[in-house]
Amino acid sequence: MKKILRHIFLFTLLFALAAPVVYSQTRTQTTQKREMTAQEKQRAADKAKRDKERQKQQAERQKQQQKAQAERLKQQQKAQAEREKAQAEREKQQVEKERQQQKQAADAARQQEKAAIEKQRQQAKQEKADYEKYDKPIKQSDAIHYFNLSGRLGYAAMFDNIGAYGKELPAAGVTYPLMDKSLTGGAGAGLQLSYELAYHAFRFETGIGFDWLNSRSDYAFSIDRRLITYPQTYHYMTDDLREVRHLGFVSIPVMFGAQFSRYYFMLGARVGYGIFGIFNQKGRYDITVNDDEYLKPYGLGIIDNPRPANNGKLTLRQPDLRLAAEFGIDLDEWLQAEPDKRRRQIKPGERYPFGKEHIHYKVALFADYGILNSNAMSGSLPLSFAADNWQPTEGNTVLSLGEGSALNNLFVGAKFVVQFEVPGKRPPVQPIRPSYIDLQVVDEATGQPVPSRVVFTNLKNNKASAPHEMRKGLAHRSASKGDWRVEVTAPDYFDLTQDVTIEEPGQTANLTLRMRHVPYFRLHVTDADNGKPLPVNAQIFYKSQENLNGNSPIYTMTTDTISGSARLILPDTTRYALHIDLLGYDSYEADIASVGDSINVMMRPVKKGEVFVMKNLFFATNKTRILKQSEEALEQMHGFLSRNPEVRVKIIGHTDNVGSDAFNQKLSEGRANAVRDDLIERGIDPSRIEAEGRGEKQPVDTNDTEEGRQNNRRVEVEVL
Repeated sequence: MKKILRHIFLFTLLFALAAPVVYSQTRTQTTQKREMTAQEKQRAADKAKRDKERQKQQAERQKQQQKAQAERLKQQQKAQAEREKAQAEREKQQVEKERQQQKQAADAARQQEKAAIEKQRQQAKQEKADYEKYDKPIKQSDAIHYFNLSGRLGYAAMFDNIGAYGKELPAAGVTYPLMDKSLTGGAGAGLQLSYELAYHAFRFETGIGFDWLNSRSDYAFSIDRRLITYPQTYHYMTDDLREVRHLGFVSIPVMFGAQFSRYYFMLGARVGYGIFGIFNQKGRYDITVNDDEYLKPYGLGIIDNPRPANNGKLTLRQPDLRLAAEFGIDLDEWLQAEPDKRRRQIKPGERYPFGKEHIHYKVALFADYGILNSNAMSGSLPLSFAADNWQPTEGNTVLSLGEGSALNNLFVGAKFVVQFEVPGKRPPVQPIRPSYIDLQVVDEATGQPVPSRVVFTNLKNNKASAPHEMRKGLAHRSASKGDWRVEVTAPDYFDLTQDVTIEEPGQTANLTLRMRHVPYFRLHVTDADNGKPLPVNAQIFYKSQENLNGNSPIYTMTTDTISGSARLILPDTTRYALHIDLLGYDSYEADIASVGDSINVMMRPVKKGEVFVMKNLFFATNKTRILKQSEEALEQMHGFLSRNPEVRVKIIGHTDNVGSDAFNQKLSEGRANAVRDDLIERGIDPSRIEAEGRGEKQPVDTNDTEEGRQNNRRVEVEVL
């Protein structure tokens, strides 16, 4: 019990001693706790104040950003409005300019039409006067006189009767056994001045002319000569003996003939006088000797032909007579010049003045043959010898051999004649009545006149006229006899060419040309919402193709930015289909019923919430780098956003399932941001474009084939 009480006492004593200390500590802790709570409150208040300040600043920054964005949007809208205003002003000025040009063109057309009408009136007046003048009977002389200057060139030959084969020709102790010869001939030339009379078809010609002839002949013979003093016989054998003769004649032709159309002939004779005759010889003689004291002959060698006696002159028999004939053609149709229209008009009784139309040209083939012997050489030998001298002293022409050696001449060739007609008191021929081509150009389908341009070409000389504008599709042109080509061109019509023949003078050829309109296929593309023209690249396919996008187009049409129009000539051989793709608009497809159709296309813009794919957009493999061949797709997207400044879009990248999910997600985000960055660089406001990557989560095709994976690798645009 005591023990218990002791413990209680000790506990009480200890409690009494410790109680003040515990109280003091508890009080201190309470005070400290109170002070810490105040600091925390102060810190919390400061933090709240700072947070509020940051929120205020952030709100201010957002407000400033929104204000700046609104200002930028306002500036863009203002710039767009100014651009549209400037475009409208330019279009207005263009319209005014076109209107002024059309007015000026209309005024010029009226002036030209007025001038053309006045010109046609004057032409009609002149034509009437011409017809009245040409219809008057014109008396003309039945006989026409000409002075002719002609030149002749051709082949000449001299036939002789020397060398009667098989006979010996003794002369003064000299024996000529058999002789052989050949005729080569030579050249001939002549010049003639003559007078010609034409009476209807009859022709007569005479005058004076000079002819020069040369001819070569080759001879082979031998000479036996026995000397009196010495009992020896000398044998002279020719070695390549040739003789060339030159003869000159002055002759008077007497020719009769006729001319039919452009062809003529003349027959007659030429009485001539030989004014010179010359010969020259070249050759050698081989000499052998038969001596009575020797059993065999021996040779003395070879000597050249000695110089000719009498300086190589020939004695001619006078006069010379040659039969003559010629056949030719009148060249006036090709060579005669047109009359000088500036000469004064002659009055009745006056002489018709000489002009270039009085000069005529002819060409002919001729032949002359001498029927009289022209040779008068006789009593001489080809070789002359001194007494008891074996060596010849002179040579002579072979024509001198024997009595009555005849020479007959031949001259054939071509002749060119220049005629000078003697003018009479009246024109020698009836003036040619004027001929005309009356041309009318009309539309093949409607028959209405077609304003066009025409060129007339004379097919005789291929000389083309200057282009003539036909405001009313009419033309009236003078044309000479012959073939003409008419070439007509007109805008939006196929070119047309037609040949026409003026058969007789005074004829008027009436020609109507029907031009076929070019079947233009016309396309006009506008925005369905605002009606503004759209520049597009429209593609044309064969209609039989089922999948237009899977085949290459055969034609492409590009509409302009001002009117949104284009036109194209399509061959009318098959049916066609039209396909138009424009970024930000729904695709358009239609059949082309006729190559002459006009199609108006209103492209419907993609609305809010719609999604479309950017086609022809290419990236490097497994990279976010855009390739250069994507320029057209990016430019189309930029154009869509520029034309629609109120539109906001989201660029969404997609991939196939090749690779990990994380890699494909990152790749799709990078490609979407690459497109966004490119559009921002082109001037699009960043606030209008969002970018998002969806990796391989939303395929549109199977990933089991390469084609399907290619379709899944795409970039879409969602209109917000």
